[in-house]
Amino acid sequence: MARTNFYRYRIAFSDCDPAQIVFFANYFKWFDTASREFFTACGIPSWRDTARERGIIGTPLVDAQASFKSSATYGEDIEIESWRGKSFVMKHIARRDGTVLCEGREVRVFAMQDPDNTLRIKALPIPEDIRAACE
Repeated sequence: MARTNFYRYRIAFSDCDPAQIVFFANYFKWFDTASREFFTACGIPSWRDTARERGIIGTPLVDAQASFKSSATYGEDIEIESWRGKSFVMKHIARRDGTVLCEGREVRVFAMQDPDNTLRIKALPIPEDIRAACE
């Protein structure tokens, strides 16, 4: 069974558009936060620590998708369920009291500073200890 983590969030008025429904881009922000919370729940140190100790600066996105199922508004509590598949494809479902609001998918890579060009990053293989901790 895939490892799962839940991130809970109360929608703020500033998260909404003029129609008082959640602005779509906020789901991507919450999915990004939920991804880091997933790694934290797996016991993975902060990206600051992994950068200092192993050169791993984080897990930048290489692809992101979302399918919006229902609307949400400020004052509501939502829960983001996150899990990963066999590669580091993170899947997310945002719910309010069991109602699916949005389903998302992120493809992430582990990255380090490119030693040949410090303005760039480069992908690296997922470290086996991190892969094992997240399974």
